[in-house]
Amino acid sequence: MQPNIDPYQEKFQGAENFIPIEAQVTRLINLTTENLTPKTRLVLWPETSLDQAQWENQFDANPNTQRVRAMLAQHPNLELITGITSLVAYPSKETASVTARFRDDTGFYDVFNTAAFLPNASTPANFYHKSRLVPGVEKVPPLLTKLIANIDLGGTVGSYGSQEERTVFRSPTDSALWVGPLICYESVYGDFVAEYVKNGATLLGIITNDGWWSDSPGHEQHLQYATLRAIEARRAIARSANTGISAFINQKGEITTQTDWWVPAASRATVQLNSELTFYVRHGDLIGPTMQVLAGLLLGFTLVRRFTGPKTI
Repeated sequence: MQPNIDPYQEKFQGAENFIPIEAQVTRLINLTTENLTPKTRLVLWPETSLDQAQWENQFDANPNTQRVRAMLAQHPNLELITGITSLVAYPSKETASVTARFRDDTGFYDVFNTAAFLPNASTPANFYHKSRLVPGVEKVPPLLTKLIANIDLGGTVGSYGSQEERTVFRSPTDSALWVGPLICYESVYGDFVAEYVKNGATLLGIITNDGWWSDSPGHEQHLQYATLRAIEARRAIARSANTGISAFINQKGEITTQTDWWVPAASRATVQLNSELTFYVRHGDLIGPTMQVLAGLLLGFTLVRRFTGPKTI
């Protein structure tokens, strides 16, 4: 799904033409139900679709979550991955992470850019926390937090939390469908994406918000990175972008379907699942380290020749 909500003017609270989160969810639900077919099994909503920060242990108490659950109840075979902003509390300072924040009324807690997986209307959601964070917006050195507190960087000031492992969402009804959820910037890193595949992902799902680039080449370049990840891992990719380009990419890195830029859109495709591990996934990026070693050897050889070779007069 591509709801096309302007991240500068409409999406986030405080924006000049802010669209209430309830209306944003209505747009997504309507866009989804209007484009479902009896064969639809999995739907992707983009990054921060449910941006109203909510505690993960109270996720189902949120009225917007309940509306999403009601939609899933009407389509029993449907599974949903959506971006949310989530909060996790820690019982004490000792158990808190290095990125934890503190408030008198809640204690220590983390803010996460999260992918939530709802396999049906009733099963508890599974969460993955974005871990390759955008420098300056989602990841800020503590000493700089106060210095940039009054600068609008398009996000919350301070570092978001992250997690060590790459979570894979496993379908309860299709044993072959294991989705590796990639959130925005994470799709740039081949070695990072390979960890999802090692953990069993047979399909890669990218949820992103590329509207931050406006009409610059950034959103197009970000899409092209996804084609490289498909080739490296030999995994099909489903890509949902809030303000596009949303797309389907096959295992050869070919973009088979894509939406237009800056328009509401929905796209459907049949994807091929794959469970085999490529050489790249098993062994990583060998070209870069090999070239570094060779460059070092060449530099050493040049220096030796320079200082020990025959002298000319």
